[in-house]
Amino acid sequence: MQVAVLGPARATRAGEPVVLGAPKHRALLAALALHAGRPVTADALIDLLWGDDPPPAAAAALQTYVAHLRKALEPGRAARTPPEILLTTPQGYRLDVAGIDAIEFAAVVERTHRDLNTTAPPDERPPEDLQQLRATLDAALALWAGAPYADLGDSDPARAERARLEELRLVALEDRALVRLALGEPSAVAAELAALAAEHPLRESICALRVRAHARAGHQGRALELLREMRRRLDEELGIEPGPALRELETAVPRQETFPVRPQQPRDPPMAGRETELAQLNRTLAHAAATGTPAVAMLVGEPGIGKTRLAGAVVENATARGFAVGVGRCSQDEGAPPLWPWSGVLRQLRDTALAERLITGTWDNQFALWHEVTAALTGAAERRPLLIVLDDLHWADPSTLKLLRHLIATATGRLAILTTRRSHPEPAGALGEVLEALARHGATRIDLEGLAEPDVRALVRSITGRDAGHDEAARLRDRTGGNAFLLTELVKLDTPVGDSGPRDPLRGGVVPAAVADVVAARTAKLPEPARDLLRLAAVIGRDFDLDLLAAVTGESADDVLDRLEPALSEGLVTEAGPEEFRFSHALVRDAVHDGIPATRRARRHASVAARVTDPARAARHWLAAGPRHARDAWQACVAAARKATAVHAWDEAAALLATAIDTQGNDPAVTASERYAVLMDRVVACRQGGDLDGLDAAQVAAVEVAAGTGDVRAEARAAIAAVDGAVWLPRPHPTVHPTLPTTLRGVLRKLPAADSELRCQVMLALAVELYFADAPAERRALVEQGLAMARRLADPGLLDWSCTVAWLAIWRPSTAEERWALAQEALTAATRSGNRIREVTVRTLVAISAQETGRIAEMDEEIARARADAERYRLATPLVALGWLEMPWLALRGRFADAEKLFAETNDLMSRTSMPQAVESAAGSALMLRMIRGDNSAEMARQLQALAPHSRLPLDSSIVMLLLRAGLADEARAWHAAHGLDIDHPEDWYTLVNLCQAAEASAGLGDLVLAAKIYHRLSPYAGRPCSAGGAVGQPPVDAYLSIAAAAAGERERAVRHARDALALCDQWRLPLVAEWIRRTGKLLSLA
Repeated sequence: MQVAVLGPARATRAGEPVVLGAPKHRALLAALALHAGRPVTADALIDLLWGDDPPPAAAAALQTYVAHLRKALEPGRAARTPPEILLTTPQGYRLDVAGIDAIEFAAVVERTHRDLNTTAPPDERPPEDLQQLRATLDAALALWAGAPYADLGDSDPARAERARLEELRLVALEDRALVRLALGEPSAVAAELAALAAEHPLRESICALRVRAHARAGHQGRALELLREMRRRLDEELGIEPGPALRELETAVPRQETFPVRPQQPRDPPMAGRETELAQLNRTLAHAAATGTPAVAMLVGEPGIGKTRLAGAVVENATARGFAVGVGRCSQDEGAPPLWPWSGVLRQLRDTALAERLITGTWDNQFALWHEVTAALTGAAERRPLLIVLDDLHWADPSTLKLLRHLIATATGRLAILTTRRSHPEPAGALGEVLEALARHGATRIDLEGLAEPDVRALVRSITGRDAGHDEAARLRDRTGGNAFLLTELVKLDTPVGDSGPRDPLRGGVVPAAVADVVAARTAKLPEPARDLLRLAAVIGRDFDLDLLAAVTGESADDVLDRLEPALSEGLVTEAGPEEFRFSHALVRDAVHDGIPATRRARRHASVAARVTDPARAARHWLAAGPRHARDAWQACVAAARKATAVHAWDEAAALLATAIDTQGNDPAVTASERYAVLMDRVVACRQGGDLDGLDAAQVAAVEVAAGTGDVRAEARAAIAAVDGAVWLPRPHPTVHPTLPTTLRGVLRKLPAADSELRCQVMLALAVELYFADAPAERRALVEQGLAMARRLADPGLLDWSCTVAWLAIWRPSTAEERWALAQEALTAATRSGNRIREVTVRTLVAISAQETGRIAEMDEEIARARADAERYRLATPLVALGWLEMPWLALRGRFADAEKLFAETNDLMSRTSMPQAVESAAGSALMLRMIRGDNSAEMARQLQALAPHSRLPLDSSIVMLLLRAGLADEARAWHAAHGLDIDHPEDWYTLVNLCQAAEASAGLGDLVLAAKIYHRLSPYAGRPCSAGGAVGQPPVDAYLSIAAAAAGERERAVRHARDALALCDQWRLPLVAEWIRRTGKLLSLA
């Protein structure tokens, strides 16, 4: 599968185009491609598709578009099989395709540009190499079919990526022009670039190429004319002079020099943040220019924080203001001659003779030399304002520092001086003295801190073209401390290059090579005892304390502090509190940690693990210690999971237990009972966290382990795990688990026939697992026998459990009153047993039963009580069930803002679980919200039509009803003729909503026979709300009975049911529904 977004979004499969359908489907494909294989949250996709004006049910609409796009991309995929292209992950949706043209284009252009910049210039290459480069660039440019991500409009992420790709397209066109010049095609290049220059009149690199092309073609006059035009345009429109490349050509063209063809150097990404600091430095420039007195500023910060980059921005601004600029860079190389940075300043000011004297040492009197340099600089400042930049002053030689001190003390005129230096170590000696002198003369000191989160996002966007979310930006900032160099290198790992896939820059252990090199160079300066201690600290983690370091080394705390001091002075480590320390950046810690040989690193992790008391920290270190310590590792994971469980951190516990299960595979001494215990712990954690897929996997594995040992009681406990604490059926409609019914029947045969807790639970669990099986008599017998046994045993905990599981096994509209009684019996038992988590489960089922039986006041009360405890214990599945139960009632009562808020919260929570019917629950609830608002647009029917092939629920009644409400009667009849309404499906939790919507559909179709049949089926449910089990609450069933009776010609019955429905609306406080019933009655001529 190939996806194209350079122009309108397109997809091809095996070279054949894929029919994507509506514009929103193309936009969704483009939005997923924009993130280049990374997961995209639903919120981000909604922003990209609808911008600032999403529809009320955007989340459900998105899920429908996802379903349609999946069908288009994988038309042959069977229902219920996982998708392979448009994937759903815990972080969102992810597009997994072989290629995206924008990524391929960027990779080819960047690779070719690097090639042109890092190897021989084009003029020095053989013709065959040039022809290959040209063919490569031609192929890349041929991918361009229009504006990138055209389907996404002007959203910020799309605009940023579009700008990046359009810039790369210009780079490709310029590089191709360079290659063609080297191939001897100057006239053709000049003609091609003329059109490009008209589109980008201020782009100096295009102008330079045109000048070179005309000059090579022998058109020096035209080349000079282009140079004059560009100088005039830059001056009039931007107030700046041409850059170095054009100035060089202004000299070279009149001399008719034969200059080589060289590519433009790659541009740095725009500077992120630093607006406040730059404004402060600009004021320093303005002060020097306006007052005629020297002004000095100092930039101070750690390595990589952005001092040099900010100084470069000051240079650009100074140049734009008409300053002369001289930049001197202090060299780390001990072989550099004295006064090296000053020679650089003088060369840029075109005083090459004095610059040569400085570095060749052809001077006798040092003071006289200082005076001569000061006079030269002061003279330059008299002609025009002058900015002197001395970068990396911490490396300055003593002579350079003395000259700076002399200049500050004696210079006059419009002179601004900017220095940069590191914050660590603290300055001493000659540097300390000159900094003291700077301070006495009123120098402005600016200490640069790490970039703030908005600036991190801006930096990511400038490098990758995509928009980093708040969470990603926060994690990037945490890992780098906002250090611009570390951020840039880390983010570059996220930019796809060539054929390599995207990498996750937040994954632990990913350290950019440039960062590793820099950290290695800095640590190499430390004494060996300090380096060794720093490695041990890196093993402990980014944060470490003195006591633990001392315990692992066996040294006194004072000795450890002495060894740590050089790392503190270098700024690699900082004090986080009394006797607590922290690496300056997580990346620095990672680089030091990864630099330790693997065997030594593992042994040190084991030493640390043996001395930490927190089980989660111990687990991390035992895991890093390698397979030899597998037993210690999995046991520590289990201990940490139990600690997480105690504070209801179910997701963390489940993850730790998954790691423990994996690690047990490396423990040759692990026993079956130990494996079983960990699996069952994970079953509980997954259940409470809503990870039903994880629960199922752990349950099946536990059953296998128990069966292998012959322990029937353990096998029974594992086999019933799916129904324990369930508030929804554990299997999606209409699925039967492939192995558990057989397992449960086998266990039932092996258990003693006498009454027992396990036998009771196995019978009831089997009844639930057979919910969608064609075995109604067996189900009913299992429920009756199991409940009778629980009542005989008279244990409150067992009775509560049995009533709730029996409730699930018989969940049908016809058993609503029976289930209300079961829920009440369970609540009494749960209250007696004192298990508050079990009480949440029971109260959730009481609330659902209250809705189904029309006890709406009781429903409201139980929702509030159950929600409070579900939030307290962080129980995902009850919170989801309660959310879908309450949300439509808020809307039915006109509280749309509250309903929308609860919809978003519930949908978000359910998306982080693996509960069944997630898509249908969200889509149905969203459509119900829109219907209650009075939205009868065809879009709602289209969403369900797109969902229908991927859902096992009978959606045809809903589709026909929505088509009729939208005024598409012919289309409704066609759908009905093709699909029917499936009202004879075996009764289950979805039956009532299906029948109610079929009643309205039959009336719209004018099918009297069908309406009469539905009326007969619906009649027993008068006096209660229409609902799909515990979700999608709708108007009273009586309203639909009225519609069905009217359609069947039973006017008197229709009027009676309409009056009953209005009375219920008054009782349940549903004025909007009452209004809908009256409108419908008028349409049916009942008023």
